[in-house]
Amino acid sequence: MVLNTPAHAVDFSGKRITIVVPFNEGGGTDSYTRFLQPYFQKYLPGNPKILVLNKSGAGGILGGNYFASKAKPDGTWVFALSTSTISNFALGDPRVKFKLNEFIPIILSPRSTMQYVRKDLGIQDIPSIKGKIEKMRSLKPEQLVFGGKTPTSAGLSLRVGLNLLGIKTKDVWGMKGNGPMALAFERGEFTVNFDNSLSYRNNRKKLIEDGIAVPLYTFGIYNAAGEFVRDPTWPDVPIWQEAYKAVHGKAPSGPSYEAYKSLFHMLVTMSKSLNLPEGTPKDVVEAWRNAARMMLKDADFITKKAKIFGAYPQTISDQALEVRDAATKISPEAKAWLKPYLKENHGVDLK
Repeated sequence: MVLNTPAHAVDFSGKRITIVVPFNEGGGTDSYTRFLQPYFQKYLPGNPKILVLNKSGAGGILGGNYFASKAKPDGTWVFALSTSTISNFALGDPRVKFKLNEFIPIILSPRSTMQYVRKDLGIQDIPSIKGKIEKMRSLKPEQLVFGGKTPTSAGLSLRVGLNLLGIKTKDVWGMKGNGPMALAFERGEFTVNFDNSLSYRNNRKKLIEDGIAVPLYTFGIYNAAGEFVRDPTWPDVPIWQEAYKAVHGKAPSGPSYEAYKSLFHMLVTMSKSLNLPEGTPKDVVEAWRNAARMMLKDADFITKKAKIFGAYPQTISDQALEVRDAATKISPEAKAWLKPYLKENHGVDLK
């Protein structure tokens, strides 16, 4: 809820602002936040000092709980939100103590996701996506080792996608983030991995150049017409729907696809964002959003934005509330499919 208060000039002069990042330093959410930090210091009224505070653990849950217990709705506390935190909230992890569906987005930054595998699996010389998927289906789960934070964190969407293609993996939990997961992949401990599209392009260059990482498909993006289309960062790589149709001979549909789409919105549509706590006055919200709008016009920002923002459009308005709601709610039909899936495959009871 955004409070309406008497109009006055918002001024953060002499104040310290804390942005809580619920993951380790160096990860995607941390890099996103630290990239934005100096621009908000420049454009927020009063040019406040902004501190980035990393509170990692349990797929973003510990940081979210910390924010919920400490944050004041005065514009001096901000939460950097990412997919694992959304997934754990939407799927009802009992450790979650925060109400993510009441957070107020400042800026919302979508990103697609790349699913990739090690060259050891031998799919790099197979030309068709159908052939690649059939090769993956022929392998034993012990050959397809896939790391993750928790069963209900961001990787769930990737696992559901693989499952609907008939691919079974051996899952290893307890990873602290995508950085450690990529290191384990590089060492050969994992043979299946994922990154958001920009992180894969920017941070896995050596893996790509050495031929160790082999793209399988991306999750694409959801365009204004409500269609799933190819990722502009990787336009030559098929999207998951293309892989599904190639293998099954028809487009995906039904409850399992509704579950996939719910997870897609968590992973892609609301990939990264900065958020204020519930109850933050409207004029304070607008001060933050105006700073974000000025940032997008900043010449220095424009020259550097490709690495963090790519070609994806940014949302800085109340329209982000609709995206938030779509990403934090799972339809009864989707939940009915996800509940037995999670119980059978990961031993998780979905409420």
